[in-house]
Amino acid sequence: MRHFTGIPCPTCGMTRSFMAIGRGDLSQAVAENLFGPILFAGFVIVIVHVTLELLTKHQITALYGQLLRVRKLQISFLMTVLIYHSFRLYHISQTGELFITFSKSPLGQLLLQ
Repeated sequence: MRHFTGIPCPTCGMTRSFMAIGRGDLSQAVAENLFGPILFAGFVIVIVHVTLELLTKHQITALYGQLLRVRKLQISFLMTVLIYHSFRLYHISQTGELFITFSKSPLGQLLLQ
């Protein structure tokens, strides 16, 4: 999305956030994308859960599995991500970076000619 429009998507920075976590730089991880460390922690929990199930050969009921099915929590999480994304877009629009990246994108080149 960012390549074609110059506008970052809600998950932009997630890979850089994961890489920062891998280097042990939590402040950089949060700066890249606030949800990077949260998603990384979720992955670690699921990996430990699946590993334990494979080792014990028993299904283990986990609280997060039940929480992921709650519709209100799903909508709340989606709204939180969208609000965070809106703040990020507002911030980069105030610095002028949003217009610059849009004008250099293929879509911006097409529309601004």
